[in-house]
Amino acid sequence: MDRLLDLIVSLLKLVPVCAVLLILMVAVWYALRLFRADLLKTELSPADYLESFKKLHEEGKLTTEEFRIIRQLVSLQLTRSPREPKTDYSLLNKSPPSQPKVRPSGKIPKN
Repeated sequence: MDRLLDLIVSLLKLVPVCAVLLILMVAVWYALRLFRADLLKTELSPADYLESFKKLHEEGKLTTEEFRIIRQLVSLQLTRSPREPKTDYSLLNKSPPSQPKVRPSGKIPKN
């Protein structure tokens, strides 16, 4: 009977320790949640990107033509539907990269 009573007393001593650990875990979870929310807020908007490119243009690091292309591409990215391609190559005065056509030979290469 004394052993059972000693076991109950030792388990009761663990309750405050478990409570403190639980409080610490909740505090760390809350802090990480706030930190993650703060990281998500630091994501730049398209307007922020345009502002930084405008600054580069004013400093002379971008030509007027380059700035115009960037502005149009950002505008297209904002208005395009998810099914459209991500880049409009007509703005860049370039043709899209060609994909080489590879026909399978049916042979397995040996290393």
